[in-house]
Amino acid sequence: MSLIKGPAQNLADYMIKLSLKHHNTEWAMGLEFELWNEMLGDQDILSSAEINELKELSKWCGGWITMTFVSGKETLEFMLLDDWKIKFKNENPL
Repeated sequence: MSLIKGPAQNLADYMIKLSLKHHNTEWAMGLEFELWNEMLGDQDILSSAEINELKELSKWCGGWITMTFVSGKETLEFMLLDDWKIKFKNENPL
């Protein structure tokens, strides 16, 4: 599912862990937007500790993880924070 390496892999693994915990699936539809909204203060599923961990992991790798489709398959992709913030602003479904 993922070709992500290095510090970004830690963020991807944690996001998957949160999806499994709160949605009982490896990557819930729109997870990247939901978790980012949680970090921005729209907190209704994550604990403060979970939000802090997400912030630290994102800061450490300088980006965010999104789900994309490559050749018809779901793939996790690393995006630099500036690119992610533009995508979030333009595509946030929540």
